[in-house]
Amino acid sequence: MIEFDDSDLRNLQEVDGVILQDVHGERVAIGKGIGYENVFAFMNAYFEEYGAEDFAKKVGYEDAVDMFKSWLLGVPVDEYDLMDWVCESFSGIDADSFQNQYDYENEAYLEAQDQKLDQALGKVGGSYA
Repeated sequence: MIEFDDSDLRNLQEVDGVILQDVHGERVAIGKGIGYENVFAFMNAYFEEYGAEDFAKKVGYEDAVDMFKSWLLGVPVDEYDLMDWVCESFSGIDADSFQNQYDYENEAYLEAQDQKLDQALGKVGGSYA
C-alpha cells in the first residue's frame, strides 16, 4: 500500500481527499493525485495485497462471496457507498479535519528574507560571488 506522507496534507485537502488511518497499521490517502486516485484504485491495491476476503470482513461482510453477491445481486452500490464503508472500516477522516500545522504564509516571508540575506552577502545561484 502507498503510505500517506504528512507533507502531502495540503494537496490532499485541496482535492477533498480522505486519510484512512488504519489500513493494516498504515495510513493511506484517497484523493486525486495523492496516494490512490479514488476508492476503486484503493480497493484494487487492497485486494492485491490483502485479498478480497480480508476486505470483505473489514467492511462488515461474512466473506468475499457474501460481499460480491450483495453488490452484484442486491441493492446497487455506488462510489459514495463504497467510500463510506471504507472510511468507516479503516478509521477514515476527511483531510480537511486535520489541522495543518505548517505555516505556509510564514514560509513565503522567511524565503523572501533568505533571498535578501543571500543578495546582501553576494550569494548567486547557490554559491557566493
